[in-house]
Amino acid sequence: MHAKLFATFGLGLIASLLTGCAGGHDPAKTAAEHSTAVAHIASEKTQKGALLLIRIVDGNLMGDQYCPGHIRLRRIDNGKPDKNTAFEDIYSARRWLLPNDKKPKDMEGSLLSPVANATSYARSFEPIAPGRYAITYAECQYGMSQFGGVTKLEAGGDHDFLFNYVSPLGGASTITVGAGQIIDAGYIRLTGRRSNPIVVSSEASAPEREVMKEVLPEVYASITFTQFGP
Repeated sequence: MHAKLFATFGLGLIASLLTGCAGGHDPAKTAAEHSTAVAHIASEKTQKGALLLIRIVDGNLMGDQYCPGHIRLRRIDNGKPDKNTAFEDIYSARRWLLPNDKKPKDMEGSLLSPVANATSYARSFEPIAPGRYAITYAECQYGMSQFGGVTKLEAGGDHDFLFNYVSPLGGASTITVGAGQIIDAGYIRLTGRRSNPIVVSSEASAPEREVMKEVLPEVYASITFTQFGP
């Protein structure tokens, strides 16, 4: 009997985790989250004059994977990154759809499959000063050692350790940020070798934009959707 009760409880707990908050939608709470997110975005934009969101993705035999990490941007001066001015570190967004993902039917998501909401998007837009920039360093990693190991990617030499150097990454590694802009710069992939890295970029997918429009309608019309270029 105890074993049966324990098994039933365990199955119920697992089901709860998988279904997340489905059925628990609170309009008042959602409205409050929207208002807080909009205020947060407005506040963050005043810090440096613009906002930038990126998503770092990698592909393996299992398909595309989230690759949490960051890129380092340096302002371009006379056609090359200026190593004498402050850099901008931009971190990958917290929640998002992979390029080939479809919009989820359950926007509440679950513990195992979280869906972006107003709060996660608001926190993913990073303050940045207006200007033209080049990626001079990028890193990300994913996986767990107990489940087949960790994949770590690094590109470029503009890091905080010994033997660093400032040079733009190859491929689609530049972007122009205008004053007052809220930029969604889509997806970034790191290819090639660390000594000769190439960035491949693409804009946010249509389903990803649909999710953003649904959870952040107040800000969506002000977002510039673009991608890094050569």
